[in-house]
Amino acid sequence: MEGNNSANGVFINGKAQIIEMLQHMPREERAILLKNLKARNPQLAEELTEQCFTFSDLDNLSDNELSMIFQYVTAPILGMALKNIERAFQRRLLSLAGREYAEEAFRVLKTAYSTEKRDIKRAQNKIIEVLVSLKKRKQVQF
Repeated sequence: MEGNNSANGVFINGKAQIIEMLQHMPREERAILLKNLKARNPQLAEELTEQCFTFSDLDNLSDNELSMIFQYVTAPILGMALKNIERAFQRRLLSLAGREYAEEAFRVLKTAYSTEKRDIKRAQNKIIEVLVSLKKRKQVQF
């Protein structure tokens, strides 16, 4: 057996497990751990930072960084992504958008859909992809 296999033959993907663990850690602890890792292995720290970024982490971004989302994500996708999210954050993000964009996103946010659970996750993942791309271009920091 190779090093990636446990004693009972089950494959363990260490990086995926680390990412999952980081996603569930309190933000402050995650930041400290990644900062310490960055001193030893900057490339791995950067990769883990991007891969463990969650939709709830958007709340840590500045208003200017959040506003960039509107250029790359349609209003319906944003509206879907904001379902089941804390109202204070919904208001914060929608208040940064232009009126028409915000109204369209709000309509989607308040409308019930049969495939809502799946669509919420897809919309949130799309926004995360956009932000990771912007981070790679050094347009946002997280």
